[in-house]
Amino acid sequence: MILIIAGSSDSYQIISALKEKQKRIIASVTTDYGQELIKEKFEIPVIKKRMDTKALIDLIKSQKITQIIDATHPFADKISKNAIKAAQQTEITYLRFERQELKLDTKLTAQAKIIRVASYQEAAFKAKDFEKIFLTTGSKNINIFINEITNYKQRLFLRIMAFPAFIKKILAAGISPANLVAAKGPFSKEFNQAMFKEYQADVIITKASGKTGGLKTKIEAAAALGLTVILIERPKIDYPKVFNTVDNLIEYIID
Repeated sequence: MILIIAGSSDSYQIISALKEKQKRIIASVTTDYGQELIKEKFEIPVIKKRMDTKALIDLIKSQKITQIIDATHPFADKISKNAIKAAQQTEITYLRFERQELKLDTKLTAQAKIIRVASYQEAAFKAKDFEKIFLTTGSKNINIFINEITNYKQRLFLRIMAFPAFIKKILAAGISPANLVAAKGPFSKEFNQAMFKEYQADVIITKASGKTGGLKTKIEAAAALGLTVILIERPKIDYPKVFNTVDNLIEYIID
């Protein structure tokens, strides 16, 4: 049995490819949306739960799992670390699918005003120097920005996925509905540009999520408007074995 720790669009491609190879699969997710999508599209068992190392070890033993494929978002470092430990302790194979980092071309780099930071906390600290801040990093770490930015109710604007739980969390934190955009990306350069302009943003905060995360079009839109981009770099994890393409991953598993 192969456990796929899902949570990104890449994970759906991996599930589809393994289904074609008639591999036995079980998936784990953390959202209702992810659970419903996988069940409906692939008809495989799906567990919706945030799992620590112990919970993963229990699942490995109960389901007789022999391989873990970690296809979570590049910034979901906590679950990745838990999965590596669980695989080591149960002596099974851990494979990481890591979407490729976006290599910005020289022309765009020259046009864009990019400030690279190593954490959400550093991003929030840098953002204080700007008046209107457009956040595209999701709802998970919103409290870091709220705690760091004065008058955040007037200065902070967010774009998040349209999940009721995410929207409820943001509204409970004191963000006005007028400052919130709920939509599922990735988006085109034109869409981003129109949105940044509409909210009169001075700075955009985003993550180095890669091409499939829509990073390039965000930077292109910001550059066209002369806006600064605060770019949060990926967490650094020493993965035992990493694949950057689905084909290479599947070939390794089949062989």
